[in-house]
Amino acid sequence: MSLDTPDVQIAESEVGQKPAERAYETIRSAILSGELPAGTHLREEPLARMTGTSRTPVREALHRLTAEGLALAQNRHRYVADFSFHEVAVIFELRARLESYAATLAATRITPAELDRMKGIVEAIDRLGDALGEGEPERFFELNAGFHEVIIAATRSSQLRALTAQAFALPLVTIKRFVCEQEINVRRSNAQHRDIVTALERRDAEWASAAMMSHIISTKPNAVVRPGAGA
Repeated sequence: MSLDTPDVQIAESEVGQKPAERAYETIRSAILSGELPAGTHLREEPLARMTGTSRTPVREALHRLTAEGLALAQNRHRYVADFSFHEVAVIFELRARLESYAATLAATRITPAELDRMKGIVEAIDRLGDALGEGEPERFFELNAGFHEVIIAATRSSQLRALTAQAFALPLVTIKRFVCEQEINVRRSNAQHRDIVTALERRDAEWASAAMMSHIISTKPNAVVRPGAGA
């Protein structure tokens, strides 16, 4: 897909969407499919033509895509983020180290209410089984994100929150679903969640750190990247 193409066919399913949502979905799909490869300058006017919208919806869409980590902002310009395996590996290494340290802090600061919330999330994921039913993968992703967010909150550290914000901008599940060809093993992931909860409940910082490190590293994708997603 070229940003200089004047005429774009809008899918029938997109006709009823609000302009900002249509712009977001169209640009996001083009990025994830590799039609807009890493480094592409995301200029508003060509994107407006591409999505059949005006510049305002495109601008809103770019803000969302930047927040997700799919686009990068540099000097008021936006570019498609690099999804080479090297960059994906860096994201996983950062997540592993940051969340491992977060678990260390959380082990001494987490509250009973937060532990109860984490246990509730684990039970909710258990009920999903392999999460293969309609809407279940998305529900797992939501619950999984909530689990990790509780731990970050339990650190009681605004500095750690700030440090993790960028590393967490592109969720691991997004990388695994759209960049690297690797399925999510829901049952294994949740068994690891349970170990983390137990370590936190026992206030064992060393165990919590090791359990979290193992959890993140075990989900690191293989070096198989979608065409057009970088090399």
